[in-house]
Amino acid sequence: MPAQPAQKADRSGKDWYSISVETLRGGALLLLLLVLGVAGFFFWLRWSATATREEALRAIAQAEALQERLSGEKRAAESFAPQMADAAAKTDDGRARLKAGDVRGALASANEAVQELQEVLDTLALRGGAGQAQFSQIQGEVEFRRGDGGDWQEARSRVQLQSGDYVRTGDNGSAEIMFQDGTLYTVRPNTQFIVAPGSGGGGAPEQSIQMEYGWVNLSTTKESSSNVKTPGAVARVKESSEAFVAVEKGNNQGRFGTIRGKMELASNGGLTREVGELQQVTQTGDLLSEPKTMPARPEPIEPEDDLLVDLDQTKRLVLSWSPVPGASHYALQVSRNSLFVDNVIDAENRAKTRATLGVRGEGAFHWRVAAFAAGGVQGPWSDPRTFRVAPGAPAGAAAAPGGAGKDGAPPPLDLEDVKTYGSIFMVAGRSEPGARIEVNGEQVKPNADGTFTKPVQLTKEGWNIIEVRARDAWGNETVRRQRVFVETP
Repeated sequence: MPAQPAQKADRSGKDWYSISVETLRGGALLLLLLVLGVAGFFFWLRWSATATREEALRAIAQAEALQERLSGEKRAAESFAPQMADAAAKTDDGRARLKAGDVRGALASANEAVQELQEVLDTLALRGGAGQAQFSQIQGEVEFRRGDGGDWQEARSRVQLQSGDYVRTGDNGSAEIMFQDGTLYTVRPNTQFIVAPGSGGGGAPEQSIQMEYGWVNLSTTKESSSNVKTPGAVARVKESSEAFVAVEKGNNQGRFGTIRGKMELASNGGLTREVGELQQVTQTGDLLSEPKTMPARPEPIEPEDDLLVDLDQTKRLVLSWSPVPGASHYALQVSRNSLFVDNVIDAENRAKTRATLGVRGEGAFHWRVAAFAAGGVQGPWSDPRTFRVAPGAPAGAAAAPGGAGKDGAPPPLDLEDVKTYGSIFMVAGRSEPGARIEVNGEQVKPNADGTFTKPVQLTKEGWNIIEVRARDAWGNETVRRQRVFVETP
């Protein structure tokens, strides 16, 4: 039998390999990096848990301190017993969760207790003195501080302010603040002031603020006036008036203007001016200029207020307004919020009285215009108008209430508890973005996320009804009613 040829060695079964020194070094480095990464991850987890635990302990301690502070306050036990009990339960829950190792749950419960107790404390402080106010609407970075020694805190809607409190806004911050007498302040970006004690003799004290820098607009009621003190002057805005005060940061210069009604102005050097409707005065040191006429307020023409725009069909929208005599150019702002912060469009060089917008996003949009005189003096902003953009929305004005909508479902409408503020009631809530909101028949300008706040003044003594309506782009409507009691002083 012939011999068989030798078979080739089977390399697939070899039990050794050649590994270069470079490969060994690379593997060792990779292993080292992996070990360091795992160790770093576990170190971060441990540090994060420790930091959260410390934060929860601080929040629980703060809740306990607020409870102790309110324990001797008779008004808290009489008027806020449910809130006090709920906050105590949340504090106990925070302790229990912390003991069980649920540090995040403990922090959440303790923070809720702190917020609830702080609201009780703010309300009691408001009831205890004059010259006080509360935030009614907030957009962007807005902070407040309790007196000279407190810490700056993030402002919240309906947080209440008292004499000596500071308020400041950042580059993108704005707020509306309602005083007890019904005076409404709109605080623009980069502003700081102090809520000052009321002044005036005889009747009710006048509400006052002490501005350090920035810009505020204010509107007084027919029963009240308001004082604004700046580093160089004092402005007394008379009853039934609308005005603005602006102070440049870092120098002693200011601008004072009256849009409606009358303002009395006095500089630190003793000069006085009476600022009439559509007039403004500039202040430099102790000097006050003669009143200068401002351009009139433009009137929006189109589109009609609260227009519904079909995003699927409409790609361009024309905004137009009436010309103002003597105006050299116009400013135009379009925003997703009613305080006109972080605007979608912010132009000051419009020569024409119309502008064409590209329609790209859904939601509610607010727009307004102002005129500039040849000398650069800006007049008041027009009353803002709103248009709402939704895919598949019916063209033109809103559909009839109760009509069959695209989805057939009415919009959500969640209301917070109505807060009593003398004869003023603060109505706040949330609906879907783009919904039309009305409170007692008066349209409210909601924010881009659907939240809204509306001060309502009621004069009828006894029980009253506050009615809130939300209507979506297809005419579906939700109505909420709350019964409130008005007690004359």
